[in-house]
Amino acid sequence: MAVDYKKVLQLDAAGVSQRGIADVVSCSRNTVAVVLAAATSRGVVYDDVAGMEPAAVRELLLGDREQVTDRVAPDLEAVHREMARPNVTLQLLWGEYAVRVRDGGGIPYSYQRFTHLYRQWVKVTGATMRIQRKPGERVEVDWAGDTMPYIDPGSGELRQAYLFVAALSYSAYYYVEAFADMSLPSWLDAHVAAFEFFGGAARFLVPDNLRTGVTKADRYEPVINRGYGQLADHYGTVVMPARVRKPRDKGQAENVVRFGANAIGAILRNRRFVGLVELNAAISEQVAVLNAKPFQKREGSRREVFLRDEQPLLVPLPPMRFELAELKKAKVGPNYHVQVDTNFYSVPHQLIGKRLDVRITSRVVEVFDGPTRVASHPRVRDARGRYQSVAEHMPAAHRAQLQDWTPARFISWASEVGPNTTAAIEAILGSKKIVEQTYRSC
Repeated sequence: MAVDYKKVLQLDAAGVSQRGIADVVSCSRNTVAVVLAAATSRGVVYDDVAGMEPAAVRELLLGDREQVTDRVAPDLEAVHREMARPNVTLQLLWGEYAVRVRDGGGIPYSYQRFTHLYRQWVKVTGATMRIQRKPGERVEVDWAGDTMPYIDPGSGELRQAYLFVAALSYSAYYYVEAFADMSLPSWLDAHVAAFEFFGGAARFLVPDNLRTGVTKADRYEPVINRGYGQLADHYGTVVMPARVRKPRDKGQAENVVRFGANAIGAILRNRRFVGLVELNAAISEQVAVLNAKPFQKREGSRREVFLRDEQPLLVPLPPMRFELAELKKAKVGPNYHVQVDTNFYSVPHQLIGKRLDVRITSRVVEVFDGPTRVASHPRVRDARGRYQSVAEHMPAAHRAQLQDWTPARFISWASEVGPNTTAAIEAILGSKKIVEQTYRSC
C-alpha cells in the first residue's frame, strides 16, 4: 500500500511529530523523514498541495526520482548515530547498508541518493543541533549555581551544600553530588566519583574557567591547577577549559546545571537531610530517575544512549583511585589532639607540644613524627568541632578513668540526684558519636 504523502504533509503542518505521523499513516519514521525531506528539497508545503489528489502529490514529490517503495530505505537515525563515532564516513555506512539490503533480496539506494536522503533527514529533524560531539569525547563539569540545605549532624546548624555536575556531551548522561564547599579537594573528589559513576573518563575534560581548576584563563594556553592536572594525567584525559564568556563550549553542563538544580531541588524541597550522606543518597535516586527519563525530541533516554553508544568508548579507569594529599604542620595540644580544619584528631600523649607532619587526603588524616606514622584517622568532612580519639593515645590515668566511667555508671549516679539530672546526663551521653567524649561533661 502506497504511503499517503499528502496526509504526511498535512499532519506535519499541524505540528504532529514524525512518530505520530508514522502511526497515523501506518509507515516507518524513516519513510516520513524521506517524504518531508523531499518536500523540503522541492520547497513544497501543505498549503501548496491542499487541493490536489494524493497520487498527484506523490508524483510531485517523487518526480523522476527513485521510488521510495521500490527501494529499501536506510535507517537514517542509526546512520546519524554512527556518523558521530570516530573515523566513520557516509561512504563506509552506505557500503554496509547496500550489502545488508542485497543480502536480504532488496534493492539499495545509490550512494548519491543515500547521502542526499541523509542530509535532508538531518535538515528536517535538526539533528545536527543535538549531536555536536562524538561519543566518549567530552565530559563537561561545573558547580551548580543553586545550593541545597542540610543539617550539620555535629552541631545541628543548617548549612548549604554546593552541587557538582558532570555531563557527557554526547548522551547528556550526568552525575550530580553535593559537597560542603567548593574547595580544590572537593572539586577533585567530585571528578573521581563522576568517573567511577560513568565507569571511565572522556578524552577531554571541559570545566568552566573557575579558579579551583584553572589557575589562569587563556584562549590558547590556559594554566591548569597543578592538582587538577595530576588528576587528568592519572585518568588519561586532557583538561580543555571552556573559553571565557563562551557557554556553548560546554552546553550540556550549562543545560544540566539548570535542569538538575531546578528538577532535583524542586523534588526534594520539602525534605530535611541530616548530613551530606543522606542528602547525596536522595540526589542519587533522583539522578537515576532523570537519566532514565525518555528524551522529548530524541529516541531513548540518557541512560540508554550512554550504555549503547558512549560507555564502550570511554577511557578505562586506572587500577588505583586518584587521591590529592595536602601536607601541613600541626602542634599537638594539651589534650593530645591536632587540629585539621575545624576538627581534632588524637596522637600519642607523649607528643604533647611537638610540631608534627600531617598528611591530609579527602578520606584520611595521617600524623607523622619524622618518618614514623603515629596516628591515622578517617577524615571528618560534614561536621565541625568533632573529635576523633583513640584510647591507646591517652595517658594511663585517662584510660583508667575511662574504664571506671561508663554510661550506666553516670545514669545511676544521676538518678540518685533526681529525674531532671538523669534526663540531662542521658542527653549529654547521646550528644557525641563517641560516647567517651561526653564523660568529662557528665
